[in-house]
Amino acid sequence: MKRIALMFSILSVTNFVFAQETEFKFTKEGFTDYVVTQCEGKSKSELYKKTLDWVSVTYKNPKEVIKAQIENDYIRIEGSSNSLICMSILSKKCNPATYQIEILFKDNKYKFDVIEIRQHFEASEYSSGGWYEVGLATTEKYYNKKGEIKNTYKYFPEMIPSYFNNLNLELKQFIISEKIPSKKGDW
Repeated sequence: MKRIALMFSILSVTNFVFAQETEFKFTKEGFTDYVVTQCEGKSKSELYKKTLDWVSVTYKNPKEVIKAQIENDYIRIEGSSNSLICMSILSKKCNPATYQIEILFKDNKYKFDVIEIRQHFEASEYSSGGWYEVGLATTEKYYNKKGEIKNTYKYFPEMIPSYFNNLNLELKQFIISEKIPSKKGDW
């Protein structure tokens, strides 16, 4: 009986250690480092090619968005959004933001890794303005001593993970689809 209990303990610890995140989360403990998305039956070369196609369809200037790539290994892209970073300063204010994502490939899965997020502040009497990194390696600074999100950052826990989860979902749906949507319309 003790052996069975020990075996279950080892299995549960092993599953915990080797479990991979499938969704981004923003908590006091941090922002999810990366997610792994399963795409059964797809080789790493198929995943790589379909991701390049997705970038071409999704982004206005795909050649400018791709910052680095190694065939069948990884792609790094830099995108931008006006609704990724919103803060509560008297009212909801969203700042222009850029982000870098690395997508790494293995047979039947890919790793979607948010490398960097930067936001732009307008110059004011209190600040010189410019681009600033949104630090997500540790998120404690966004929470008060009671463990509650500070009012200024109240949109971070919902908006940041939601943005990247949706982007990753769009990529997965594109990869598993047999069709490549055309930018051409019926005109």
